[in-house]
Amino acid sequence: MIIVTGVGGYVAGKTAERLLADVGPDELIVTSRNEERLAQWRDRGVDARKADYEDDVQALTEAFRGGTRLFMVSAMEAGPNRQRQHRNAVAAAQAAGIEHIVYTSFIGAEKSDVNSFEIADHKFTESLIIESGMSWTFLRNNQYADAMAENQAAIALTSGRSIGNTGDGQVAFVARDDVAAVAAKVLLGEGERNTAYEVTGPDLLTYREVGTMIADLSGAPIEIIDLTDEQMYEMWDALGVPRQATGDFSHSPVPWCSDGMVTFGQLVRSGNMAKVTDVVERFTGQKPRSLRDLMIERRHTWPVVAPGQ
Repeated sequence: MIIVTGVGGYVAGKTAERLLADVGPDELIVTSRNEERLAQWRDRGVDARKADYEDDVQALTEAFRGGTRLFMVSAMEAGPNRQRQHRNAVAAAQAAGIEHIVYTSFIGAEKSDVNSFEIADHKFTESLIIESGMSWTFLRNNQYADAMAENQAAIALTSGRSIGNTGDGQVAFVARDDVAAVAAKVLLGEGERNTAYEVTGPDLLTYREVGTMIADLSGAPIEIIDLTDEQMYEMWDALGVPRQATGDFSHSPVPWCSDGMVTFGQLVRSGNMAKVTDVVERFTGQKPRSLRDLMIERRHTWPVVAPGQ
């Protein structure tokens, strides 16, 4: 029996859709904290259980009971809260008798010389899973292309600027649909146990090239600005964004701390994300989607900018 956590989210939801098509509802359990989403899965004959990594371990254990393979999607909130939530999830999986965990990690998490605010959580979680005694597969995903085709594009078009501290660092942006396709294959038993796979898109691009792509596809002028780390901190400070995840977010325009955003830029700049693999094609038989194709598909959702604005 396969359990997919967090089906209210995109990757988990798409993974569960693929599994449902392959194994049918009797071999699938899904969890979410969203009752409306759970009801939709129950209407399709799937055992849908309310669960949240915030729950106590006993409640999570009951939600995971009866499963053998668990798709553990990483929580959204980086820092101490995410690490606590992941500890709960791994402990519950052990107690429920889960045999194998598939975890959505991040590229470079295995490297001792690679660090960032975000990667620290994945290093922590990978260690928890390895030490648990359960077998595992880590999907070390590159940055999601969807974040560029949706959020990055909207911000650039609305503000007329693409701002970052990534320098000439390159990224092999990967589509979430491709990540979900690989995850489904792994949950069905493909691949080697106790192995990590780096899941990437087909092209290496800098954030400058991403900004230029948005400008070309939209026809809007976009100023591309590369800041130093300290300038990035100063920009977020001025906007009321706390530097630490435990800071005061009551006046912050974004839910992420600046430590996370600045160290992510450092991670890109270091070259850690400049890697293209064949994992998507190897598992799915299909080439991964390019960021440009994804942007063309999502372009109709972008803010409309008046000519010359």
